[in-house]
Amino acid sequence: MENTKVNVVVAIDDVHPEKDWGVEGDVQIDYLKALNKDYGVKFNLFIPSYYHNKFPITKEFVDYWKQYNWIEMSNHGHYHACQNEGIGEMEFFELQYGDATQRIQDSLNLWESCGYKPKGFRAPGWGVNQQSADAISSYFDWVAGHEEHNKGINWGCHFFEGCDGINEPDSLSLYGETFMFQSHINGEHNDNVWTEENYLHFEKVIEYLLSQYDLQFVTISEIK
Repeated sequence: MENTKVNVVVAIDDVHPEKDWGVEGDVQIDYLKALNKDYGVKFNLFIPSYYHNKFPITKEFVDYWKQYNWIEMSNHGHYHACQNEGIGEMEFFELQYGDATQRIQDSLNLWESCGYKPKGFRAPGWGVNQQSADAISSYFDWVAGHEEHNKGINWGCHFFEGCDGINEPDSLSLYGETFMFQSHINGEHNDNVWTEENYLHFEKVIEYLLSQYDLQFVTISEIK
């Protein structure tokens, strides 16, 4: 009996041009390269274009990631920060339509100066309101979100849900025909960062899935 064919997406949040956060030479990149070499894993990198108003993306940074055909760069907000400290870093949770539109345009202008146009978007901290979601929908082909945090939001573009952590041993949820794994490149407050321990655990997850399914490793834009 043939195994069921399913997609596997692996998303990595907060990648930006800072040491240990996704630049050449970082050990996390070695883990990604190994997973691609050994299994053919592909990755969606969710990149804030001007992280914390300190680390703007550069052409050198974008060109580094463009060389890998198993990487899709996606938009993860502009500053990944808020004026309202009470909502963490949910940048688009506090923005209404006009301000959200301007923030997206500022982000895309920076991306354009680096020679790349991201097709997809994930909101920092998952947070949006309906007005900011309307703005986001008018600029991107798809949004990767959270079934709980984004409940009640109507999207004007394709919406993909799913957030199983690469570190979670018992959390394997199939969303339609896709396993959607979520992680962070770094961050002391995140459990699903690319440490050696999580890398080795995720290898075991892949081995298990390979024993149960016919896996197709894809980026989100490749999902039909």
